[in-house]
Amino acid sequence: MRRFLTSTFALFSVSAFAGNSLVNGGFEMGLVGWTNEGAAISPESSEGELGCMIHQDTPHWSGVSQMVAIPDGSKTVHVAGWLRSDSVRGGKGNWERGRLSVEFHDAKNDTVGGYPLAIGQVRGHQVWTRMARVVPIPTGAKSLKLECALANSTGTLYCDDLSVEFER
Repeated sequence: MRRFLTSTFALFSVSAFAGNSLVNGGFEMGLVGWTNEGAAISPESSEGELGCMIHQDTPHWSGVSQMVAIPDGSKTVHVAGWLRSDSVRGGKGNWERGRLSVEFHDAKNDTVGGYPLAIGQVRGHQVWTRMARVVPIPTGAKSLKLECALANSTGTLYCDDLSVEFER
């Protein structure tokens, strides 16, 4: 009976969350799997040997992103990651700072579900902080874009150990 309950629990766990869908979410293989728009690899990490660093002295949009296909039948996605900031000065808008965000796309790659949702934002000097959020998947979404970026901000943003896990 005990073996049956353990097996049943294991099957339930696998069907609920399939594990991290990102390629190289911990940046231990450099920027493999990521679209790089102004980021670099750094020895600063929340865990492991390497992390991602975005630095800029003039405000504009820089970061890394990764597109992930949404498995059929997924209802929600658990997005998490670690952020750290050093002298991050945000722009005029509340969204203009160091940020981890998710954006949903349909089969034509059009954005669905509204403006990119912030999983977490940082500014000033902030120690490594875990940001996490469970997000409902909008109707028609076929993929999501996870992005770690300095949004029209200056300073240095670090991100590490990012994960995307889908739930049915």
